[in-house]
Amino acid sequence: MPARARHRAGCDRRAAETCIDRGNDMNIRNLVQSAPFNNFIIAVILINAVLIGLSTYLTDATALRVIAGIETVCVVIYVVEIALRFAARDSTAAFFRDAWNIFDLVIVIAALIPASNGIGPVLRILRVFRVLRLVKTIPELRLIVTVLLRSVASMKYVALLATILFYVYAVIGVKLFGGDGHPLQPYFASIHEAYFTLFRILTGDDWTQMRYDLAQAGHPLGAFTAFQVSWIVIATFLLVNLIVGAVINNYQKVQDIEEHRSLAPDTSERRLRELVRELDAILSSRAKEPPVPTGNSAPGAAGT
Repeated sequence: MPARARHRAGCDRRAAETCIDRGNDMNIRNLVQSAPFNNFIIAVILINAVLIGLSTYLTDATALRVIAGIETVCVVIYVVEIALRFAARDSTAAFFRDAWNIFDLVIVIAALIPASNGIGPVLRILRVFRVLRLVKTIPELRLIVTVLLRSVASMKYVALLATILFYVYAVIGVKLFGGDGHPLQPYFASIHEAYFTLFRILTGDDWTQMRYDLAQAGHPLGAFTAFQVSWIVIATFLLVNLIVGAVINNYQKVQDIEEHRSLAPDTSERRLRELVRELDAILSSRAKEPPVPTGNSAPGAAGT
């Protein structure tokens, strides 16, 4: 076989293999991104969640074995889902950079570990976290969790300010109301007890009871009233609003990022590989075409 013919045959074979690989990859990717597939996974997660809750009410061994068998089927479906998503990945590095994929792997691997050697209770607790896979499956929930995580990361200075204010007011409370024989001594006996009392006032949990205790004991109310009201104003109106503002600000940022991502062109490694394969197929098909005659080889050119 001439060298050129062998080259064309090799190009044809590589082009065919490229088309087959690309077709298989695209079929798997379309499957895992399709609405029916995601709805099926959501249904499996919901069934699993209901069974986990139902098992806390049942004591019959037969019913518990049936529930355990259905949960095993759910775990098998989870394993198949993760395998398909891994097959449809852009790249192995990109797959493991996604924190949700790591979360899925941890939950599924924990479900595959036999409940023995004293880790049975821990594994039973981890079963509950399978319900959290709904957060990944439903885009709206995933957006909210992303906002919360970004808010936690961006609130370090708000947390520092809150820590300082808690400490200052805790020390003041211990000094003013933590002495022996004071009616509020149980609430401000130490720094950590004062921290809990301040958090109780912040949440509004029966915060007036301390004032009533002080009034019944016949102690002056002025100092504690100023202490309590100033803490409510600072903690409730300042710190809580700062936290809410940070969450709202990050929510807008995440929405802008998602909108930009949806409008931006696909520059993933998978898309780049597809473009390279398409270019190879085009070059291979052009290599099979006969050469275009030039002007010097046109009829009558030899006689001129």
